[in-house]
Amino acid sequence: MIEKTLGIVLRQIKYGDTSLIVHLYTRRWGRMGIVVQGARSRSGKRKTALFQPLTILDLDIYHKSNRELQQVREARNAQPFIHLVADPVKSSIALFLAEILYKVLREEESNQAMFDFITDHLRLLDLAEEGVANFHLYFMIRLTRYLGFYPEDFGDQIPAWFNLESGTFQQDKPITGLSLPPGNGLILNKLLHCQPSQLGEISLNHSQRSELLEALLRYYRFHLEGFGEVRSLSVLTALFS
Repeated sequence: MIEKTLGIVLRQIKYGDTSLIVHLYTRRWGRMGIVVQGARSRSGKRKTALFQPLTILDLDIYHKSNRELQQVREARNAQPFIHLVADPVKSSIALFLAEILYKVLREEESNQAMFDFITDHLRLLDLAEEGVANFHLYFMIRLTRYLGFYPEDFGDQIPAWFNLESGTFQQDKPITGLSLPPGNGLILNKLLHCQPSQLGEISLNHSQRSELLEALLRYYRFHLEGFGEVRSLSVLTALFS
């Protein structure tokens, strides 16, 4: 039976001589793997381009609940992006976010609120004119709301330590070494309270941006077993150096 859903491409892997295995996060079923036959053949180059990471697809699928890899009847680009592909800064951020999402989106069940959050923010990144260099930080923080470890709301803008284990702000330095000092804690708190349109108002130098990103990755590793290292981090670090 053919069923329809929207899906976000997370990663593609070569399969056989001419095909691809594509990992998706779908609005209807959550995480899913599909086989794309002939995508790497001479006549299938358009298919390969269609399944680039973070492409949002409108899918017709021969879906069977007990099948590990689903078969696709047809896939269409549901949201053509311009700047995520053409802009080197945005495309590097997109590559990083795709790897983060591949690591954290593990459930084979629907979470429509999280799916909509991701697709809405991919559109925002594509269209953003200011604050692009802070977008990945903002996205990682907001994504934790759906992953179950969203930081406690500190309310005011008084500098405080951020405890990476408990996800709370506190005036005294945490006993544990997993913490963010008050200066960066204040930046984190600003990102918690701003809107995407205000990201350009948060001025960060390379050191601040790098330290906060490393702290967020430690935060993810502590709360998500098996999160591991992020290969595309070096690209992002070099980009903003």
